[in-house]
Order: sequence, then structure tokens, then C-alpha cells
Amino acid sequence: SFPLWELIPQLQDTGKSHSSSATTMYFMSRKFTARNFKCAMDALNKMGEIAERENHHPDFHLTNYREVEVIIFTHKLGGITENDFILASMIDDECVSIEYSPKWLDNQNSEVQAFLKR
Repeated sequence: SFPLWELIPQLQDTGKSHSSSATTMYFMSRKFTARNFKCAMDALNKMGEIAERENHHPDFHLTNYREVEVIIFTHKLGGITENDFILASMIDDECVSIEYSPKWLDNQNSEVQAFLKR
């Protein structure tokens, strides 16, 4: 179970000249709001250490100084593989000390809240 992650479909152009030259690929997305900028950077740095150790590098986005999004997919294959789920699980298991915005936490469903309190 991956309650912190969302599977996002995205159309990809296959480069073929057929009228239906687009195919759907998926990526995994995890978004959260950290307590502050330092907490967001601490989370990104910890996730980056895991990604570097595993030699599997997600896309990291930091906006509005504390809103974080992590996007995982296998770039070479243009979609999700078993390694992506493994990396997501490692991030969830090893990044348990993220300091989230209290307001963001309050707005999460009960499954997410229970997962984060483990």
C-alpha cells in the first residue's frame, strides 16, 4: 500500500505519424507541505541521499518555499517499473522524520494520517 503516492497518467507522443501516436505512461507523485523551508530542504536532501544510494533518481520540485513534490518513474522506459515502487517504499520507510505543516496534516485523509503516525 502506498497511501502517500498517487499514480498520474500522462500522454506521451510516440513520434509515429499515425493519428493515434500518443500512449499513456504513468508516474508516481508524492506531494506535501513542509513546516518551513528548512524542513522542506531537509526532506529533499534525505530523499536525495536515498536516490543516490540506489542509483535511481526521481524528479524533485520545491515551490512556494515549502511545497514539495517527488515524481518517480523510470526515465529510460518512460513509465513505472518495480524499481519505482521499491524506491517509493524506501523513501516512505526512511523519511519518517519529515516535519510537515500542521495545516497540511490536518487536511489529509485518515489513511495518510495513520501512515504518517506509524
